[in-house]
Amino acid sequence: MMRTIRWYLFLAGKRMEMKDEPLLSIVIVSYNTCDMLKACLQSLPRAVSPCSCEVWVVDNHSQDGTVEMLRTCFPEVQRIENQDNPGFAKANNQALRLCRGEYLLLLNPDTEPEPGSLALMVNFLQNNASVGAAGPKLLNTDGSLQRNGARFPSPLRETLHYCGVLSLLPAGWQARLAYGREDFDAECEVDQVSGACLMIPRRIMEECGALDEDFFMFFEEVEWCLRIRRAGSRVMYLPQARVVHHWMGSVRKSYRVMERQLNRSRMLYYRKTAGPLRRAAAWCAVGAASLRAAVIGTGVWGKRILRRLKGKIS
Repeated sequence: MMRTIRWYLFLAGKRMEMKDEPLLSIVIVSYNTCDMLKACLQSLPRAVSPCSCEVWVVDNHSQDGTVEMLRTCFPEVQRIENQDNPGFAKANNQALRLCRGEYLLLLNPDTEPEPGSLALMVNFLQNNASVGAAGPKLLNTDGSLQRNGARFPSPLRETLHYCGVLSLLPAGWQARLAYGREDFDAECEVDQVSGACLMIPRRIMEECGALDEDFFMFFEEVEWCLRIRRAGSRVMYLPQARVVHHWMGSVRKSYRVMERQLNRSRMLYYRKTAGPLRRAAAWCAVGAASLRAAVIGTGVWGKRILRRLKGKIS
């Protein structure tokens, strides 16, 4: 009799634990994005409702009052306060290993999900077991479309882009080359979705592993999507879920540094995923990207000099 009672209490306790487990775990990595992070966190309750969720913020040693803001305004948010900047992939993994949700979401601090958007993504994954990752329709700050759901990178396509050749083609052709389609209002299977808002079932991380920490920043979600697809799961673009992404908001202040990091990550991606010929071709893409950045940087520097001279003359 006592054994039966103990077993009943054990099962009841387990049911309570299961009830307390959040359905969704949201991970946000912050680095000197205090104001945008605050707006992002304020948007989450309506974005996830009616799903239960937990929120993790991993701060990479921000110097703009981010941690103090979190302690004061969002005491319920789980925090990891790093004493240095270990990079985007590693910081996400710190929280992903502690998450309890059945579904896991990577979310940028410079995003504001619209009401119901994240709950919609959870519902889609619950009803489509073959899907290993999903991303929403992304919108710019002014509400215009920000394309999401791209093809995997190609050295040739990237070289043509940075050399300006693709810009000579009609807009529809450009979209087809980079994204495989022109219609961004239709739900469809894609190669990859942006890490600005990327949701996966927990089982996918258990099967495919977490983010590759060799990537400091950029291309880590591309490589993750590639692993997920190679494991036999689909990656889906869901336009019915809408998320405002203040693009480059989290890196604009250090654009040149980020440009160099982007090229390093680009080469690392090809070293990890491509054969010798594609890796060699990738150097052309990196060279074209570096040249383009240098030209743009020189132009910006020249405009500043001209403004100063014009100010002195007038």
